[in-house]
Amino acid sequence: MSDSDSDGIGNDPPRLMLHLVDHLRDPVMEVLNYIFDDQMPEEDTESVSDADVEAVESVDDESNAEAEEQPAPVETDDEPEEVPIAERPTTSHRAQQLQQQHQPLTEEVVNLSTPSPPKKRKRLSPAASHETGTPVAKAPSNDDDEDDGMTCPICLESWEMSGDHRLVSLKCGHLFGESCIRRWLTESQRQSAVKVCPQCKTKAANRDIRCLYAKRLRAIDRTEEHGMRRDLEAERRRSQSLTTELATVKMALSMTANKLNALQLDYDRLRQVVRSGGGGRGAFADDIDSGGSLKQLNQLASHRLYMEKNFEITREPGCRVLLYSAAHSTLIASQKSAQNLFPGYGVRFIDPPSFKPLHFLHTSAQLVRDIGFSESQHLLTVASREARLKTFDIRTRLCSSVFSANDKQVWSCALDRNEREHFLYAGDLRGGVCVFDVRFPENILSEFQADDNFSPVINIASVPAGKVFSNGGFLVCQLSVVKFYEYANDTAVATRLNVDGPFLSMHYDAVQDTVLFSSRSNAQYPQSRFILGQLDKIDGVPVFKVKTTIFGSPATPFMTRPTQLGVEDNTLVVGYLQDNKQLMMYDVRREERIQTMPVNEVIYDICPVNTSTGTYLAALTDNKCRIYKVNSSRN
Repeated sequence: MSDSDSDGIGNDPPRLMLHLVDHLRDPVMEVLNYIFDDQMPEEDTESVSDADVEAVESVDDESNAEAEEQPAPVETDDEPEEVPIAERPTTSHRAQQLQQQHQPLTEEVVNLSTPSPPKKRKRLSPAASHETGTPVAKAPSNDDDEDDGMTCPICLESWEMSGDHRLVSLKCGHLFGESCIRRWLTESQRQSAVKVCPQCKTKAANRDIRCLYAKRLRAIDRTEEHGMRRDLEAERRRSQSLTTELATVKMALSMTANKLNALQLDYDRLRQVVRSGGGGRGAFADDIDSGGSLKQLNQLASHRLYMEKNFEITREPGCRVLLYSAAHSTLIASQKSAQNLFPGYGVRFIDPPSFKPLHFLHTSAQLVRDIGFSESQHLLTVASREARLKTFDIRTRLCSSVFSANDKQVWSCALDRNEREHFLYAGDLRGGVCVFDVRFPENILSEFQADDNFSPVINIASVPAGKVFSNGGFLVCQLSVVKFYEYANDTAVATRLNVDGPFLSMHYDAVQDTVLFSSRSNAQYPQSRFILGQLDKIDGVPVFKVKTTIFGSPATPFMTRPTQLGVEDNTLVVGYLQDNKQLMMYDVRREERIQTMPVNEVIYDICPVNTSTGTYLAALTDNKCRIYKVNSSRN
């Protein structure tokens, strides 16, 4: 050691230690730089999670707290106070950077075995994470929640503000489209015999359906579309009406032309008679005889009615419908039940040869409105203003099937024949017609709803296939209009016929292929009418060709049914005149009323009965049945 060092330093150990520290500070710092920068491995910032960082921070906080709790060292005179290295001025730039990055530098210098604290993970911004490819979680979408409750749970389509798929609810509170829930209730009743809500299975009915009018409704506004559809249907009906009117005018023109030709022939014949010097009745008659027209009329047989029998069916009033089945040789009359244990209405079987009342069959609780026969199926059907239709086996007199008409009162019924012998027709109170298959009573084959006239259907008659209508069809008579449904490609196309009402009844004769309508008096026709005619086709449009019109009484307070009777090559029309209380018979070929008979009771229905002993007419009053024998004689 030099002399300068020995001056005061060698004799003073603390100063010697400080001097050594000054000389060794730079080499120590370089070693620290090498340790921290080159040899110590870097920690993966990407793999350090936020939870690890928090754990390290909590450990640092606990270490600091323990350091604060430790007692400070006691100063003694033997050892001088040591100055921390971090407070001393340094000239190394690298040491300054280390002091900024690592605040507790003194601890790192003094205790090299202590591991360095882990570096905190850098949090990336959304833009930076998008650029580096880090997936960003999106907020959950509420589209499904918004759609839930805005669509029909049956068809999953949006509700509408108007039309068939408008928003409705049941009494349980669940929402549906109107057309969907009505169809669901129908299918539910068909499959399980009970109508239930499709969501909560609560019992429901069509009357429980309520339309909703919400202030905020997410629905498809198809008001304009429905308006255009209504306009289109109106134009179609107008076009069909004009087509029917055109066909009617063409038919009237054809009939007028035929009459004109007949008058022209008569005029030419009469002119020849005058030119030949004739002019008397005999010459005219001889000429006409040669033509054959009047000769045929003179050769026609004349017919008269004679009272054969009058018997009481029941003591209770309520008889309305009379029907005869030639295949089963059975006459059936509706009546009120006379048994207190089984109140209601039914039918009475009558033996045609002797005309004696036989057994009684209870059918319904309401008044019987119509009866239909199926001779090939041995079935009897009864309509009685109830929401269902019943069929009975004639041989066993037991109920075979029950048909539901969708909660609508059934006013009329009919059974088809030939290739559609299993079809059953039911006319309801609102002008609609339901078609059933008697083999599957739980299903409705087809349903035809009224579009412009909603009066009740009072009579239905099936029309077999023929020359005019190759596929056949069925006639529907309402109180105000008459429609013919022609079958084409397994569907029935409706056409309104050119005959004016209001109507009382309709009777179709399949043998003669003629239709008889009974019309009550109104402002246009002051007298009641019996209209006889045939169905025809002009330019592919069904029309009604009138043969004759018979005028009756001006007052028609009761709904009575006339009938037509085919005898040889002539047709007789028999009806009841309500104001005169007379039974009238009209000869169609002679175009004249040939007989009237006084009747002291209202005759509600008349039915021809053909037996081996002759031809009869059965007339039904309120509780009795009158039997008339039809006698024929030639001049």
